[in-house]
Parts: sequence; C-alpha cells; structure tokens
Amino acid sequence: MKRTDSKLWKEIHQQSDCIKECLKYNIPEIKKIADEIKERNIQNIIFAARGSSDHACKVAKYLFEIYTDKFITIGAESTVTCYETKANYKNACVIGISQSGGAKDVYAMMEKCVNDGGLCISITNEPDCLMSKIGDYRLNNHCGEETSITAAKSYITQLTILTALVAYVSKDEELLQVIDELPEIVNYAYSLENQVLNIIPAYRNTSQIMIFGRGLLYGLVQESELKIQETCYLDARCYAASDYQHGPIATALRFVPTLFFIADQKTNQSIVDLHARLKKEKKIYSTIITNDETIASYGDQCIIFDKKYDGIRAVYVSAVISQMFACLLSLSRGYNPDSPDGVSKHTVTI
Repeated sequence: MKRTDSKLWKEIHQQSDCIKECLKYNIPEIKKIADEIKERNIQNIIFAARGSSDHACKVAKYLFEIYTDKFITIGAESTVTCYETKANYKNACVIGISQSGGAKDVYAMMEKCVNDGGLCISITNEPDCLMSKIGDYRLNNHCGEETSITAAKSYITQLTILTALVAYVSKDEELLQVIDELPEIVNYAYSLENQVLNIIPAYRNTSQIMIFGRGLLYGLVQESELKIQETCYLDARCYAASDYQHGPIATALRFVPTLFFIADQKTNQSIVDLHARLKKEKKIYSTIITNDETIASYGDQCIIFDKKYDGIRAVYVSAVISQMFACLLSLSRGYNPDSPDGVSKHTVTI
C-alpha cells in the first residue's frame, strides 16, 4: 500500500481543516461552559475517557493545572461501574470524552455526575450517541467520519476542544493566541514529512521502541506509544523522563532504539540529562525530536522544527510527527495502519 492510499494518512492531512471546523462550532459553547464553571466556583474537574481520548486528557490536565486554579482528576471509571463509589460529584465538573460516544463506563460516570447535581459535559464525534443524550453541554468534534480505526483527527480535535476550554476558563492571552494559531501549526507540521521519512529505516526491523517526554510532552508520548503499538505491532513503551530514573532505567538496552521528544523549555533540561546518561551508560541509539539545534545534535538522528513551536504548540507539531511516523513505519513493515488486528472503533468497557 502507498501512503497516499492509506485512510490514516489521508485523515492525518485533514486535521488542519478539522481544527478550523471544530473551533467554529464549539467556541460559543465553550465560552458558556467557562462562564458556568466560574459562576459555580467549580474547582475539581474530572476527566472520563479511554485510549486516545484519555491521552488528550493527560495533556489537558497539565494545561488546567498550569493556567488555572482547578484541580484535575483522571477518573477511574470502574469505581462507578464495579465498586459502587461513595464519591459525590455535586461540586465537580465531569467531562466525558469518546470518539464514538458509546463508552458505557464513561457514560456511567457522567450519569452519576448528573444525579449528584454536578456539571456534566460530553465530547464526542457522533452527534447521536449514548453520551450525547446526557449532561449539560454536548460538544462535537466536527471532524467528519473517521474511516481509519487508528484515531488521528478525533484525537487532535478532542485536544483542541480541551485546550480551548482551558484558554477560556483562564482567559490567558498567550493560550488564547495559541487557539487562533492551531490550524497553521498543524499545517506547518506537514512540512516535516521528509524528515520523518528519513528516520524510518532505523526502526523498520526492531521489535521494541522506547519513547521519552516530560510535562506537556509526556501526555503526547503516551499517544505516540499507542499509535506505534496498534499500527506497527511493536513493543513500544513510553516514560516520563522524571519517572524513568526511579527504577525502569535498569531495563535500558543498547539495541532498543529510542525517541526523545524535547521541545518544552520548562522541562527540557531533565530529559536532556536523561539522554546524556543513557548515551554514556547504555550507548543507546536515539532520535531526538526537538525545536533546538543544539539539543538535536546530541542524537544519532533528529527531526527538528522551528523554535517558535514550544510547549503546547510543540505538542500539536509532535502529534502530527508521531502520527506520520506510526503510519509510515507500519507501511514499511508491510502492515495496514488503517485496520489494526483486534482493535475496534467502538470498544465498549463496563
């Protein structure tokens, strides 16, 4: 299969337009949600999601706790569906997120929030789905049907909605500016295709990959890990640079190639230090994905992008890079990235 024949590849390249549509339809509603969160003085926001949706929430957790005074919880849905939780969501906001909108465990947490009198929001890509029938606000990705089982445009539009929500809750001018830039940022990321192609040979015949990030980019590498696992059938594992040295570093192996996402001035130094240590002690082979030419020079190979894309802007650039990487690596290994074995677009967990 040629990459241009892949549904995933096509949908990766629809994402800039999808973000425009997503923002056009959702900003008015997001403003209302931000106002209600303020009026009700809601301090605790709980995300309920699985898979790629959960990974979008991990990035949003950092954003909320950086830019607002809100405390963010990544919900454990089984406490509702299996353990009869005694938690009360009356003074909380539960945000349920699912591409298909058919996640029954996410729905159960949303239903409890409604019954407790809390603020409940759904984010889905299906206008007429289980999760769209409950709650105070119903946001839609507006990214069109996603024909590849491997999620791309649904993930990035979920992330867009959550980033916009943080921007309007915080009223932070810099973050509001980021929202306006998002289509252009994703368009820019497409220009990095040849750099992504150039690193594929180093990973084509491996059975394992290690992926590292920190902070905002840790949420991103969790999504990168999933994309590589489901499209390439590799043992891909991601770690926060801060966590890896607390035990997992003992498993580092010279012959396992590594990806380092380093493009956040707030966290760069710790991951640069980890890279240096692994180079010295384990002689690892590394690809560094960064916006800094000096940091890029530390790796055996690199993908480098403009330094103005840092922090949350780098998350969006890196998301496209990791999607292109997963798709191209899958094709180079003779697989179909559109239909991973055992994976369904409508996975239901109770």
